[in-house]
Amino acid sequence: MTHSVKDTATRVGLPSRTLRYYDRIGLVCPPRTASGYRAYGPADEGRLRFVRQAKALGLALEEIRELITVAERGCCAEVVPEVQRLLDDKIAAIEAQMAELGAFRERLVAFRTGEGSGCGCSGHDAFCGCLNGAAPANA
Repeated sequence: MTHSVKDTATRVGLPSRTLRYYDRIGLVCPPRTASGYRAYGPADEGRLRFVRQAKALGLALEEIRELITVAERGCCAEVVPEVQRLLDDKIAAIEAQMAELGAFRERLVAFRTGEGSGCGCSGHDAFCGCLNGAAPANA
């Protein structure tokens, strides 16, 4: 049994425009009816759920496309290690971002509590010196 874009969108939990976009970029290619409407079947719905879940894990559409290519060969034994590798990469990136944010937070707290701050406006001819003690963002 096949379903329309609207019905399929409801069934898989994605907006209709997202289904149309995925069709346009070739991520899912449902057959068309004689009148040109998309007709999503169970396999299409399964693929869309796979895409939705992969997006929820932070995977990019190109990464998802690669996983779909592997999955189309019919072996989950190949998909699982690839998913794990991609997730390991995402975890490492998040940990690096967390470290950067932690260091940035420490700089902000230190400046806010007075370490390195202090107005230097009096006695100089330059523009306001209130932020002279702030470390550059890329330091």
